[in-house]
Amino acid sequence: MENNKLKFIDKIQQRSYYPWIVWTLSAGFFFTEYLVRLEPSITKQQLMQAFSLNATSFGTLSAFFTFSYVAMQIPVGTLIDKYGAHKLLTINTIACAIGCFIFAASDSLYLAQTGRLISGIGSAFAFVGTLRLATYWFPPHKIGLIAGMTQAAGMLGASVGEGPFAMIVKVIGWRQTMGLIGLIILTIGILIMLLVRDKPSEKGFIGEDIKYGPGIWECFKEVIKNPQSWYNGIFVGLLYSPTAAFAELWGVPFLTETYNMSTEVAATGISAIFLGWAIGGPITGWISDKQGKRKPTMALSALLSVITLSMILYIPNLSTTSLFILLFLYGITNTGVATSYALSSEINKTEVSGTSIAFANMASVIIGSGFQPIIGKILDNTWDGTMINGVPVYSISSYHSALYLLPLCLVLAFFITFKIKETNCRGK
Repeated sequence: MENNKLKFIDKIQQRSYYPWIVWTLSAGFFFTEYLVRLEPSITKQQLMQAFSLNATSFGTLSAFFTFSYVAMQIPVGTLIDKYGAHKLLTINTIACAIGCFIFAASDSLYLAQTGRLISGIGSAFAFVGTLRLATYWFPPHKIGLIAGMTQAAGMLGASVGEGPFAMIVKVIGWRQTMGLIGLIILTIGILIMLLVRDKPSEKGFIGEDIKYGPGIWECFKEVIKNPQSWYNGIFVGLLYSPTAAFAELWGVPFLTETYNMSTEVAATGISAIFLGWAIGGPITGWISDKQGKRKPTMALSALLSVITLSMILYIPNLSTTSLFILLFLYGITNTGVATSYALSSEINKTEVSGTSIAFANMASVIIGSGFQPIIGKILDNTWDGTMINGVPVYSISSYHSALYLLPLCLVLAFFITFKIKETNCRGK
């Protein structure tokens, strides 16, 4: 039986479509970790009631995921460069699933925070691991496309999380939904363990794991001493901040409380952002590959993003149709983030590309997630005292006061592109 299983796995690994199996499974983990990341957004009222939270403590609970996610990024990149993505993805899908189960079973805020923390640690390996595998299994002229597709997988997960999963939560409850997500992630982890390998073997197309890579400290030093790592990290952080703060957390409350929408309708609207991202990400990456340049799509993305987001936030009394179209267009225009990740794999040596990608990813999450509790704090400070069913309700003016920072981030991202050097889609 064991020999038959090994022969079956070896047979799959010798197929011409095997690189796509590697990508699909690892990107599948990135898809499902977005369900975990966004779960608080669609269960805001249930969580605030269950744990007696205000806006600040709710934002902090959500950010426990991103705290550990951010803290792990540099260790993730250096560990993947040294030991390979296969084993680490296997271990950390299991960790992420365990975090989901703890959160689902939590009867105290402490346990809920612990579950979010563990899930964040496991999820930290998903995106970097996927792109690191892509650098071995796909040719350089496809990396922009693969980066776009990978980011699109996450955004598609976010779209599913904000839309269909909001309806599932309504039917079976937030605890059961979180347990279901944990089971899905655990299944993906088993498949990664069985089918994925780090790179093609020198003896043929059968995949093999990395035996030994550069030292952890050497990887880190190589990346941080390059100024382009910092410029690119700041750019991607500023460009992604509105998506992290608005789409991932405060967008649903903003729509429900300023447009009097139900949570399900508001979640569907926010899912339009992620759907636009899922469609636009691969297209933007493909255009960048075809142009042989990264900077033009990055700069244009920042400009178009600030226009569409400002219309969403500050044009009053939009119809539901117009609002949803603008949310969708914002998702499409924000996809310069994916091009930035492709650039991050090119501005440093291939041997440390995992650390380089992780550095950019860390910047995007730490800058973006930092705005989640900040916005919550501004909302609390401008709150007029209105409560419904024991939950604070914030006015349109409060949201405008809190969210003005997000278009400003996009303006700054545009100006940062002038400091970034063009790679012409060629790695070192």
